[in-house]
Amino acid sequence: MKFDTTKYETGVIWQDFQHKQLIDLFGKIKQAGSDDREKSLFPYTTGFLAMYVNHHFTLEEEYMAKYNYPDTEVHTQKHKAFIEEVKAFRKEHREYSAKAVGDLIVRIEDLILSHILENDQKLGKFILGKEHAGK
Repeated sequence: MKFDTTKYETGVIWQDFQHKQLIDLFGKIKQAGSDDREKSLFPYTTGFLAMYVNHHFTLEEEYMAKYNYPDTEVHTQKHKAFIEEVKAFRKEHREYSAKAVGDLIVRIEDLILSHILENDQKLGKFILGKEHAGK
């Protein structure tokens, strides 16, 4: 299953690239199903997700600080909440199971994809506005 990533684009190159990585990971998780190799990669996948959110959110927060983004507090709280969700998920689901994959899919859909469509779209427009104003 291939996702149309264009609706998640913000116009900020690094942000769009990282969002595409996440959406690609999401697609692989949804396809994993019964493939034994995919099952063995589950801990790697959740580890990658944890690393991804930490790196991606840190970079976004650096840009928020750099440009004095007015919604920094709300946006950062959403980041912190999702990081806690990922930590709790990884603690609860150390190995592959159909329940773990189902939970992970729901969390990615509910938290990250909606976050990209709402909060990151606003942040992306703000960053682009600041960067274009500086040229």
